[in-house]
Formats: sequence, structure tokens, C-alpha cells
Amino acid sequence: MIRDDNARRAARDAMIKDAKYRAAGKWRGLLESAGLDKTWLKKGVPCPFCGGHDRYSFTDKWGDGNYFCRGCGPGDGLKLLQFALGGVSFMEAIEWAIQWSGGSVPDLSGSALAPRPVLKSSDELTPAEVERRKGRYKKLWDAGFRVTQGDPVWKHLERRLPGLEESEVPRVLRFHPALEYWEKDDNEKWVHVGNFPGMLAAIQGPDGVCCNIHRTFLTEEGEKAPVPSARKKELSIGVKGGAIRLLPLVGREMSVAEGIETSLAVIRYRGESCWSAVDAQGMEEIAIPDEVDLIRIYQDNDLPDQRGRRRGFEAGEKLAQRAKAMGKRAIKYAPGKAGMDMDDFVRSLPKRA
Repeated sequence: MIRDDNARRAARDAMIKDAKYRAAGKWRGLLESAGLDKTWLKKGVPCPFCGGHDRYSFTDKWGDGNYFCRGCGPGDGLKLLQFALGGVSFMEAIEWAIQWSGGSVPDLSGSALAPRPVLKSSDELTPAEVERRKGRYKKLWDAGFRVTQGDPVWKHLERRLPGLEESEVPRVLRFHPALEYWEKDDNEKWVHVGNFPGMLAAIQGPDGVCCNIHRTFLTEEGEKAPVPSARKKELSIGVKGGAIRLLPLVGREMSVAEGIETSLAVIRYRGESCWSAVDAQGMEEIAIPDEVDLIRIYQDNDLPDQRGRRRGFEAGEKLAQRAKAMGKRAIKYAPGKAGMDMDDFVRSLPKRA
């Protein structure tokens, strides 16, 4: 057993070294391929981790995809890669970097250390890898509980929806008492920051089957946990078009918003069955069921980023265009003032009869 553990440890160290060697001088292309917005490959821009307005600069100073933030400190390309891939683990980021460059990685779960097949993207996952990731989803989901009054998830949602009743919380949301959160220390070593209560949300693909789990890290009082990335998805199995289906559709209409909280506000204050697209990319890609004739889009009127882009607003526009191209009606709702809180905006709208 000790020999096997030593072999796995040696293989792990070799993988890390291999990944950094392969990525040296290629971090920009690698991170863009992973989906990192080009904004975070520039200097003097908002930090993706702490949100500081102009604290963050990508430098690649030491050839490791280095960046520096005046608020939360330095980091490297592997931390950015984890962020770009939706909060995957350190070793999953290592595997992705190796596979992106055409290499293969060993299976560290057994003593044989047999090489794994090359997986360049989530679109090329083997059936075995898909099942492994699905197993992660199930294990995480099974560790959660139904949301009940007084738990951290209920407190979090009740801040947005005063007087929240347990019956208002959809079954696709769960409370997890101790989500593990990992972060790098000043010596670039991964450390277990702590366990936080959290909200789990099942993301269902176009076929209605769970294709990912979204996690929101919280405090015991229901506020966002004091961590760089309080919202994360699990590692993808490559299914696009998914959404958090908070309620079943009614009739031939569909409503969609980005965040879970905004979608719940639409359900309460507008009386509509609303799905959460999770983020701007999800808004662009969400699958529109064939039976839907009308889609109501609650789009963010976000402030422009450093490149002048309004990612949330643009995502809503693209979804509306796609719906119309499919022969469906699309009605868009957006705050008149850029940067207005979406929950406040939804509450200001008249409730539909």
C-alpha cells in the first residue's frame, strides 16, 4: 500500500511538472480555449476573484500564467484555469492542461498507473469519464438535504424573498451542511480553507437529466462565504443548453433569467414558471423546448466592462434572436437603468393576471 501511495504521489508530481512545462509560453491560448474572458488577460482590469475595479493584471511574468491583484494577491495560470473551467479541482486543471496540449495523463486512482486516453475538451469525453463525473454529481447531491426554514440556504433566499415559505423552495435546490473549499496559499500550495454550508442546484440538460451541479458557498447566516469564488459549477460532462428548472413549464410559455435568486423572484412576483440559466453563457445556450411558443427573457442591464461589453445584456439579446429564428415569440424585460439590481427590477413589474 505504501509503495502504491508513493507511486501515485510521484506520478502526481510528474503530472504537475509536465503540465507547467507544456503550458509555458502558451498560457494565453490555453486560458482562452478554456473559456476565460480575454479581459482577464490584460492589465488594470477588475479582478475575477475579489471584484476589485482595476486591481488585477495578467503578466505571465515567470512563464506560469502569472497575475497579480492588489487586493487578493498573486496567482498563476492554474488558478485562472480552475476559474475558467467552473471551479474544478487543482488536479483536474492539471489534467486539462496536459490534455489540451495533446498529452496523456495517468490514472491515479489505482496502483497500475495506466495512461488515460487524451481528452482535449468536454466534447470528447469517454463514456467512462462521463460516468465518473456523474458519480461526483450524485455523491454531492445525496449529501444534501431538503431546504428547511432556518437553515443557511433558507436564510440566503429569504433575504431576497422576505417571508419565504418552505413550499416556495423548489426540489432542485438543496442544502449542503459542509461544502469543501480549497484555495492556494502564499506558497502556491493548495490548502483546505474550510467547510462552508452551501446551496446545491441541479442543472438539467435539454433531456431533463442532471448534467451538472451548481454550488453557492454560504455562511451560517446565509450570506455569501468570504471566499474568492462563492459560486461554482462542478466539472462539465459536455452537455450544453442546460438550466436549473425551478418549476415545470406551464402551457406553451417559458421564462428565463440568469441567477437562481432572480428566477425565484420572477416566480413569486410575476407568477411565471422561470428557469435559471446560471450565467450569461448559459443564457446564450439554454435549450428552448419544442413545445414553447413564447419565451420571456429577464436580461441583465449590466454596466460595460473594460472592453465596453455588457455580457449579460448581450446574452439576452442573442437568446431572443435565436428564439425568433426558431419561429417563436420573445419578450424581453430589462431594467431601464444600467446596473440596477435585477431582483428590485422584477419586484417593480406588475404581477401577471
